[in-house]
Amino acid sequence: MSRYLVMGAGKMGIVLAKDLIESDDQNAVTLVDISSKQLQKAKKFIGSERLIPLQRNLEKEKQRQEIFKGQDVALAALLHKQSFLALETAVLKGVHFVDLVGEKPLDRLRYDSEAKKKSVTLISGLGVSPGITNICVGRGAHLLDEVEKAMIYVGGNPVHPKPPLNYRILYAVESLLDFYERKALVLMKGKIKEVPPLSGLESIQFPHPFSEMECFYTDGLNSLVHTMKRKIKGELAEKTIRHKGHAQGIETLKECGLFSRHPITLHNKKIIPRELLEALLDSEMKLETERDVTLLRITVEGKKSGKPTTHIFEMIDFYDSEKNYTSMGKTTSFPASIAAQMITSGKIVQRGSLFPEEIFQAELYQPLMDALKERGVVVTHKIISD
Repeated sequence: MSRYLVMGAGKMGIVLAKDLIESDDQNAVTLVDISSKQLQKAKKFIGSERLIPLQRNLEKEKQRQEIFKGQDVALAALLHKQSFLALETAVLKGVHFVDLVGEKPLDRLRYDSEAKKKSVTLISGLGVSPGITNICVGRGAHLLDEVEKAMIYVGGNPVHPKPPLNYRILYAVESLLDFYERKALVLMKGKIKEVPPLSGLESIQFPHPFSEMECFYTDGLNSLVHTMKRKIKGELAEKTIRHKGHAQGIETLKECGLFSRHPITLHNKKIIPRELLEALLDSEMKLETERDVTLLRITVEGKKSGKPTTHIFEMIDFYDSEKNYTSMGKTTSFPASIAAQMITSGKIVQRGSLFPEEIFQAELYQPLMDALKERGVVVTHKIISD
């Protein structure tokens, strides 16, 4: 029997826990969250005796350390600010760790030597982006002799755009707004540079009904700016895909001061605009019964045997109405679930603090893609060569 610890009972955590249980009738999952309401929802949705719901506060060190006892792999579906707490505890307790979050990759590498000493595998940034995106870039680079350029276009959206902002919130609103606020790191001729978020706006087309989408720079490369720094000669960047008009809507909110964290006084009360915006968007723009779609296109250009060659990876993934999974929930959670099971089965033998593009670029690429396909998530790969 393999024992898995899933931290966070939101949309992603619930899908993670259910997939782990359904993948093997010997798997047991402890699902931890601070909210009893979320845990009750998860228990009803998953419907298995092998799920152990546990109400704990992960920001309290003692409670955090206790839940790691006896676990084979811990998986984090947490807010970014909680991610490092879970990572540190996994290393301390000598438990393998898979995280959907991948920000601050250099800080994560600081745990590499300790993880190797304790013979544990730490994989950070294994969702859809970062995650599947990293794996495709790594695969394309692995198959080329020289890499000139790599571009990532990815985004989760409602199938049918609705006001406000032609969008529906698919994960934590706090993380979404942070995404639109911090500068995006890109690679330009081997050097890491910053570009403003929402800049570089351009049109992008997918098959109907997504023939008129837009995309813009966002900070989603995470570990790739470091692992690909010496491999890609020209540009490496990520752009987020949205329905047309979304970027301008976000820019308007910024210009109105609603992203500000400086308090203002209204009716003798102090109000922080950013907190007000989070509350408003969370109440008005949550994905409820609408279907969502995840769009992905990655191009890796270079040379193979002296010939110009381009690898193109694409995915158009829809909401699963049969299992009631959002597309964002599937594409974010399944890679982490598959990787965790590869660790317990012995397929992943590397130890230390690692990133998806380092693990799945070669012999483990196809097994991962096959496992995703079995779950209904299909990433196509096309090669164009002169």
